[in-house]
Amino acid sequence: MTIPTTKTASRTVPIAETMSSVGRGFPDKLVIFKIPASSFWWVRYYTQKKILKKSTKTENKKTAIEFAKKFYEEILLRERNLLPLGSSPIFEKVARELLIEQGQLIERGERSDKLNINDKQKLEKDILPRFGGMNLKDITYKHLNEYVSLLSKRDLKPATINNHLNLIHKVLTLGQRENLIQTIPQFPKVKREDSPRGWFNLDEYELLKETIKNQIKLKTNIRGHEITDEMRFLVTFMVNTFLRPSDIKNLRHRNIQVVNDKNTYIRIQTDSSKTINSPIVSMKDAVGIYNDLVKFQISKERGIKKEDFVFFPHIPNREFALQTMRRQFDHILDVADLKNTSTGEPRTLYSCRHSAIMFRLTMGESIDLLTLARNARTSVSMIERFYAKPLQGEMNIDKIQSMKRSKPSKVKIKMVSKLTQNEK
Repeated sequence: MTIPTTKTASRTVPIAETMSSVGRGFPDKLVIFKIPASSFWWVRYYTQKKILKKSTKTENKKTAIEFAKKFYEEILLRERNLLPLGSSPIFEKVARELLIEQGQLIERGERSDKLNINDKQKLEKDILPRFGGMNLKDITYKHLNEYVSLLSKRDLKPATINNHLNLIHKVLTLGQRENLIQTIPQFPKVKREDSPRGWFNLDEYELLKETIKNQIKLKTNIRGHEITDEMRFLVTFMVNTFLRPSDIKNLRHRNIQVVNDKNTYIRIQTDSSKTINSPIVSMKDAVGIYNDLVKFQISKERGIKKEDFVFFPHIPNREFALQTMRRQFDHILDVADLKNTSTGEPRTLYSCRHSAIMFRLTMGESIDLLTLARNARTSVSMIERFYAKPLQGEMNIDKIQSMKRSKPSKVKIKMVSKLTQNEK
C-alpha cells in the first residue's frame, strides 16, 4: 500500500538548487530559497529548536537578501525582548537594553550607581528625541554631526558633548555585538579643552581657614544649617587625605583605620570610588583632625559607630548632606573673596583635593607622580592634564637649582693621604 502525498506539501518544499546563504557576517542557518507554490523568494532561519520562515514578497534575489538580513535582526531582538514582532531594530529599544545591562553591572558593584542615572537623563532629555525612532543602521556620520551642532548651539561644553557621543557609541556597540548592525559609523571629533579646578596656595589656604573660624564665631547660618567646627575639620581633612567630595559624602567610620607605626597616618578604604577603589593613606595631620572630629560629634550627641557617617551624620539624605557642605563652603569662599583663582579658574569644594595634590607636588620631597597618582586614585596623565597644570618652575626653584654631590675620586684621596704623611 502506498501512502498518498499531497500536492500542497510538495509545493512548499524548498527547491534545492535555489537555496542560498545571505552572505558574509551572517550564520549559515539563515538562507533564502524558492518554492514551487510561489514566484517570490523566501527566507528561513533555525533558532531555539524552531524553524522560522517568511516570504520576502519579491522576485529580486538582491532585494530578498536585504529582506533576509532585516528578518534576522528582528529575530535577535525578539529573543532579547528588545522589540515586538514586525518591528525594526530601532535605537530606543537597544538603548533600553543598555540600561538593563549597566544596571546588572551596578548591582555587582562593578560600576558606580550614578552611571544609569546620568545616562538615562541624557537619553530621555536629548538623545532619544533625536535618534529613538531611527533604525540603528540608518544612523550615519551626518546625523551625529548634526546632533553635535545642535548641542553646540546650546553652549554645552565639549566634555558634555563628548559624553553624549560616548553614550550613543555604547548603544551602537551593543547593537553591533548582537549582530543587529555590521559596522558603527564614524563619529565626529569634538575638541576637548581641559578646564582644571582652582586650588589654594599656602597663603590662600590660611585665609580660607581663618575665614571659616570667623564664620563659626558669627554663627553664620546657611539654609538652616549653622557653620561649625565640622566645616573646618572637613576642609583640613580633605587637604590631608586627597579625598573627593563624593568620597566624603559616603565616608563611614568603618572606612577609616588609624595606623601608629613607623609612620602615623590614616588608611582609608571606601566602599566605592569614582575610579579604582584602592586604599588611600593620609598625611600625618589627618590623624589629629579625625580625632578632633570624633570629639566634636560626641559633643553634639551624634553617632560615631562603625556604620555612622563621618561628616554631617545628622543628615541621613547623603545627597542633601553633600549639598549642605557645598553651600557652606561656597559661602565661605564668597566671604574670603576666593571664588576664583588669579587666572580665573573657579574654586569649589573639590579644590581641597586639588590643593592636597598640589601641596605634595610643591612641598613633597622627591615624591614620584606614579605613587601620588595611585594614592589619590587617579592617573599620572590626569595629574599632568588637570591637577598639575598650574605647576610652574618657580614653585620648585630649590629642585630646579639642586645639584648632585659628586664623590671625590680615588686619585684625589690618595694625594691627600700622601700630603698628610709628609706633614707628619
